[in-house]
Amino acid sequence: MKRSLLTLSVTSTLASLALCGVEPVIAQQSDVELPEYTAEQRWQRLANGAVWWQAAMLAFGKQQGMTPEEIGAWVGDFFSQGWLGGQEAAPFAVAMNRNHMSWPGASAEVLASTPTTVQVRFNRPWEDVIGPDRRLGGSTTGEFQAMQRATNMAVADWVGIDVAWDEQEESDVLTLRTEYGPIQASDDIRWARGAYLSWNSFFNLLELRMQSGMTARDVGIANGELYGPGWTATTPWQLFRGMLWNAMGDPNTDCEVLSASPSEVRARCAIAYTAERIGQSSAYFDVTLDDVLESGRAFAESVAEQLGMRWEESWDDAYRTIRVTMR
Repeated sequence: MKRSLLTLSVTSTLASLALCGVEPVIAQQSDVELPEYTAEQRWQRLANGAVWWQAAMLAFGKQQGMTPEEIGAWVGDFFSQGWLGGQEAAPFAVAMNRNHMSWPGASAEVLASTPTTVQVRFNRPWEDVIGPDRRLGGSTTGEFQAMQRATNMAVADWVGIDVAWDEQEESDVLTLRTEYGPIQASDDIRWARGAYLSWNSFFNLLELRMQSGMTARDVGIANGELYGPGWTATTPWQLFRGMLWNAMGDPNTDCEVLSASPSEVRARCAIAYTAERIGQSSAYFDVTLDDVLESGRAFAESVAEQLGMRWEESWDDAYRTIRVTMR
């Protein structure tokens, strides 16, 4: 229907222009040719963009009152979610080198190693992008270095590697040592890891039940019938808060209450975290974002019906829109 309306609109517009004696402008073949770039040029452009993004991150963090070290630690905590804890020095050095080699002009050298330690020298190829004035976007090379060092130290802390960092004139010498003991990590990292594993368990169960012939909606209704009798909510607000409380197991949960009264609650909740979790697990589980959302909606509808309420939910690419009312 949308295409038909668009065609009708364009046709009507052209007809109106003709009646008014106006010649419509028809797009002609352009003389502009887009240049082609070598792989090396494209790689360098990507590196330039990466440094500019880091400059933007530094500028934004400093506006929020954060030091480069605090910004880097936040970034390190974020990326640590993708690292398996309990690394050893040699594999971790290889992984660091893999990331380092994404830069054009990167070089690294193993200076010494033992069964529990590795000493590696890394150059700093990103300094060439910042330029001879040693500043970019209002930040100095020292601030870039401090942020990147804090990022790597946060990841190392998560995987259980002790790092001695020797910052030299044109390179960094890192001595990595395996920590055979309890893995230290911030609560944010541990919370995110727990949520990730919880989602994986949910995806696995959803996949198995759908393989048995159930639809995603069937799974949600069955879960609602199982857990619904344990709910004691008597108002739409209590039901919504209960559902949100369960969702708070994921640190990326983000909901906005649009309106609330004794008889109705309207809210909008971001679903990007769900898409991210599915994207991370797509290689393991045959479920889609719509499967997850449909199962969740059916669960909420089932519980609401048992409590004498109505749960209505729709979604687009970014948000779930929710309305809870009394029956």
